[in-house]
Amino acid sequence: MVRAGTLIKKYPDIAQASASLPEPWDLTIYQNEDNLCYRAIHLETRELLWVDPVLEDWDLLIRQAQETAHCRTLAVIDTHTHADHLSCAGQLACHLGVPLIMHQRAPASGVSLRVCSDTSLSTVAGPLEFITAPGHTTDGIVIIWGPLVFTGDTILYSDTGRNDLPTGNVLEHFQTIEKLREKLRPDQLVLPGHDDLGRSSTWAHQLITNASLVQSREDFIRDASAFTGAAPRLFKQSITYNSR
Repeated sequence: MVRAGTLIKKYPDIAQASASLPEPWDLTIYQNEDNLCYRAIHLETRELLWVDPVLEDWDLLIRQAQETAHCRTLAVIDTHTHADHLSCAGQLACHLGVPLIMHQRAPASGVSLRVCSDTSLSTVAGPLEFITAPGHTTDGIVIIWGPLVFTGDTILYSDTGRNDLPTGNVLEHFQTIEKLREKLRPDQLVLPGHDDLGRSSTWAHQLITNASLVQSREDFIRDASAFTGAAPRLFKQSITYNSR
């Protein structure tokens, strides 16, 4: 089921501006076209998270999961209802016997834990934080685990996700960015849901290179509202499949 050409990258291969991943964290990125899936491990506690797995990578992800059977998988997380690819988050969570975590507003029926407000769960490695992040979609969440910040389509590399797809809201997106500006540390690693080069960087680097993050409310709303683009290639199929 895995598409030929899916890339497996370790964090140093895609870091920008000399961003580093502190010990004892380990991060693997699976890039299918511009879709990015992440496997994060705290090596001392052997705790593991999967974020935004892609259905086309199913066989690959299962093999990768078998290689880390010595770890304790905490959860599989989908940052939002994807409109551009088929998610296997529910299937992977079921296969591994762990919770699927999504926003309360996510239409998927197999969600085990639903996030309705900013909250956190305890892990041995430290708090696993969930930040409600409406804007790109109404059911967006941003996940913070130690130095790692999984932003889905809320914040991309030097850009932000579009707001013209179902449940998108430009004003809410700006308010989410404002909340993240107050929350995130300069050295934390911003890990987007999409990038055709598989890039990520520190929050400090994003504040320099990502103009959307430092715009005024009026400028952000004007520019984001002016975006026009074709629907994603798998738009209808993705919305239907990922909303089951």
